[in-house]
Amino acid sequence: MGENLELKGVVVPMVTPFKYNGDIDYEGLKWLIDYTINNGVNALFPNSTTGEFVSLREEEQINFVKKTIEFSNKKVPILPGITTNSTQLSIFLGKTYLDYGADGLIVMPPFFYKLKESELYMHFSTIAKSLDAPIILYNNPFTTGTVIPISIYEKLAKEHSNVIGVKITYDNFDYIRKSIEVMKGLRKNFYILTGMVQMFLPVLIMGGDGTVSGLANVFPKLHVELYNEFVSGHYDKALELNKKILQISRIYDIGFSNSSATKAALELMNSPIKSYVRMPLREEDAENKIKIKRVIDEVNKY
Repeated sequence: MGENLELKGVVVPMVTPFKYNGDIDYEGLKWLIDYTINNGVNALFPNSTTGEFVSLREEEQINFVKKTIEFSNKKVPILPGITTNSTQLSIFLGKTYLDYGADGLIVMPPFFYKLKESELYMHFSTIAKSLDAPIILYNNPFTTGTVIPISIYEKLAKEHSNVIGVKITYDNFDYIRKSIEVMKGLRKNFYILTGMVQMFLPVLIMGGDGTVSGLANVFPKLHVELYNEFVSGHYDKALELNKKILQISRIYDIGFSNSSATKAALELMNSPIKSYVRMPLREEDAENKIKIKRVIDEVNKY
């Protein structure tokens, strides 16, 4: 799919299913891939924040991507995460995933070193130069402590045609507005997606391209319907669906973490995926599961 990759609609930052003993549950993974693809999602993102990528050993990350590509039969683009604290390690992972058949790569700033703007630019630029594939930047200040300056998107997009878009998980309306304005002015096919479920419709209205929503693991069809209704110009229907999107976002308010809440929701919907997470994250307790189930039941009622 190369540089012709269209980064629009609903990208699923996949949970990493675990068994009771903490091993990766590949049967659960296969179910998740079939479930999300059959409900019309546009791409899959293994080794995501929702997928607890920092809790996976390097060989687990690599095998998880390999299996995701294999199980998906390339029905949708597979866009693995290559975020590490080392530029060279990120490049190594990127090359490995591309050898397996990945369609693009997603990368956040390093989350240990607090880099100056010039260092951050060099990190991303070296990765983009070294990997012959679409690169999607990922701005998540909540986990990395770094807000990527819009000027870095601009510089990278001018210098590297394979830097094709950004996922913004940042609750700042003005930052998103400026990102869309600047980057779409520079290149129409520079894609901007939100990582925050409650920002999905506002970002589409502002001229963005879609979402990378953890709750699309649980409610893929709802996300896909909202996107389709919006791009078809059925704004009343999109607004109705957005009410449900706002309802499901309460699952994150209830949970100990987004990963544990997403997995608990999948378990409560009788999927084969269990609510196990790896420490230091904590599995949702019985009280939280009751509250999450209540939200699911409310959403499914209408």
